[in-house]
Amino acid sequence: MLKQPQDNPGNGRRQSPFDRIILTGFRATGKSLVGGLLAERLGQDFLDTDRLLCARSGLSVQTFVDRYGWLHFRRQEERLLLSLKRRSSVVIATGGGAVLHEQAWRSLRKKSIVFWLHADFSTIEKRMLADVQSPRQRPSLTGGDCIEEIREMLVIREPLYRQGSDHIIITDDRQPLALVREIEQVLAGEGPCSRYR
Repeated sequence: MLKQPQDNPGNGRRQSPFDRIILTGFRATGKSLVGGLLAERLGQDFLDTDRLLCARSGLSVQTFVDRYGWLHFRRQEERLLLSLKRRSSVVIATGGGAVLHEQAWRSLRKKSIVFWLHADFSTIEKRMLADVQSPRQRPSLTGGDCIEEIREMLVIREPLYRQGSDHIIITDDRQPLALVREIEQVLAGEGPCSRYR
């Protein structure tokens, strides 16, 4: 039986052989929520790249994309990813398209451990439809039907998530704290989840 990490670990800080813990995955897979909880339990800073980009521009993702387009958003995202390689003792939740920046992603992965938060199509669809903030924070990537877009993007991105990650965490029908504990087990060398690298 796997040993469970303690809910209140010592002084809240844990040593890690990695400079950064990175969460990647498609929209609505829990990166921001899980990342915030994980950072709090580890006593590390938490950064959400979409929120950082919004804070810098003073615009929501939807307004930014409407005004400047996805190409400009991706350029700003790539610059941000490259700047984050200088950060340490931090948990980073990346936008769903961050893995598209192959060179920046390779650079950021050095001295990092990357977890792919995975959910199947039906779970993502259900979560996005239930989230009233979804249209504002998750604007259409193609301008087409939202549901069909999810299918198309998953086909393109899932191989990139797989290639660009060290571990996969299945998030379907699971509570955020359970996901955090699974990640903690991996960090402690006790985790059962799949390893890619």
